[in-house]
Order: sequence, then C-alpha cells, then structure tokens
Amino acid sequence: MLRKKLSVQPPKGYTASFISFHPSWAAPLRRQAEKPLLLHAVYLKNMKKLPGITVFIWFFFLFGYRLFPEFLKQDMIQFPLVVLLSVFLPVSFWQVAANRGKSKYLALFFLGIFIVNVSFLMVIMRGSFAIQQQLSDELSTGMQPELAEYLVTAVTGNKRRIAAQLIYQRHGVVLPFKNESDAYTLYEPTKADKKKFQENFFARNDLKIQKGGFATSFFTATLLLAAHVGLFIALLVFLILYEERGIRRET
Repeated sequence: MLRKKLSVQPPKGYTASFISFHPSWAAPLRRQAEKPLLLHAVYLKNMKKLPGITVFIWFFFLFGYRLFPEFLKQDMIQFPLVVLLSVFLPVSFWQVAANRGKSKYLALFFLGIFIVNVSFLMVIMRGSFAIQQQLSDELSTGMQPELAEYLVTAVTGNKRRIAAQLIYQRHGVVLPFKNESDAYTLYEPTKADKKKFQENFFARNDLKIQKGGFATSFFTATLLLAAHVGLFIALLVFLILYEERGIRRET
C-alpha cells in the first residue's frame, strides 16, 4: 500500500484511497519520502571526492613549506589545515580500505602519508630541541676561570693586559690586572674595545632570539603532532566501532 511505502500518514479522516485519487496530496508525500534518498546519494557522491581532497591538502602542505613557509607557518593557517587533514586522512584511509577492488591497496598510500607527517614533525622537534640546547649551553657560559687567572698568572704584563681586554670585550666587566711593575692596574677600555663589546652584546641577544624561535618551533611541532596523531587514532577507532555496530545490527 502507498501508506506503507511512504511511511507517512494521510490527514485524519482520509484513507489511502483518497491519496490514490488525489494526486495533489500524493505528490508532496512522494517528494518527502524521496528527499532522504537524494540527500544520501549526494552524501555518497561527495564522500567519493574526499580521498582526492585529502591528497590535495597534503601536497599543498608538502610544497607550501618549501615555496612559501612564512605564510604557511602562521598559526591561523597552519593549525586549521592540520586539523582538517587529520580528520580527512583517517576517513579517506577507511573509505579506500573498505573497497573490495584493487583500489583498497591505495589505503597504504594514506597510511604512508600519516607516517610521513609524523616523521616530519618528529624531525622538526628533534632538531629544534638539539639547537635550543646548544644555544642554552652557549648563553649560560660565563667568564672562563682560566682567562681570569691570566690577569695574575700570565708570564708578561702585556699578556695580563690582553686577558683583561678580552674579558671586557666579552663580558663588559673592567677588572684590574698585574702590570709590568707587578702592580695592580684597572684596565681602561678603548673605543675599539667598547665597539667590540657592543657587537658581542647584540650577537648574544640574537642568540637569545634564536633560542626563543627554536623553542616556539618545538612547542608548535609538539602540538601539531599531538593533534594529528590523536585525531587520526580517535577517528579510526570510531569508524571501526561504527562498522562493527552496523554488522551486529544486520546479523
């Protein structure tokens, strides 16, 4: 009967025979019943495009970091794209793997994309952390004890004066040294010494800025790795459980 096919009840007081003899009422009911089928067809059609969109986003990342890294590394652009790729990647992997034809082997390609992404982020984290540690060690080094001892223990007064000069150029500290007469004299820096100290001072500040940049890079890569791996695994587990639930319903 038409009522069972459409699963829509006619107005109160009317029977299915009314629908059969009144097309003006039957047509809207048919359209209402066919609407979910049309939406489902559109959904399936768009889902077939998802693997291609995923590959496009991944290649955009791959070449974007080489061609325009300053644009792509912005947080407002980088994080949304990573989240989008992290969502599309497991769904595309599952969709291709579910095919029974030869195309199911393409799922290995999407799995390879995931492995490459994780490896790339781990390389960035490792490199940023290593350079950050090197810069920290260089910035934390103070005055060398051997150089400070040369102010007194050097063989000649000229060498003791050079030790005081080097200390000022590196640290900006004026110290006394033993002169030729074995008397202690406060070192007086020249204009060249002051210029050298300024150069070393600004170079030290540049190292601090570089250290902060590598620390930010390490933190960003850590967040991206956590988001990418977390979303991939979470969605993959969800899809597995969803399919098992569907199989149980059918059985």
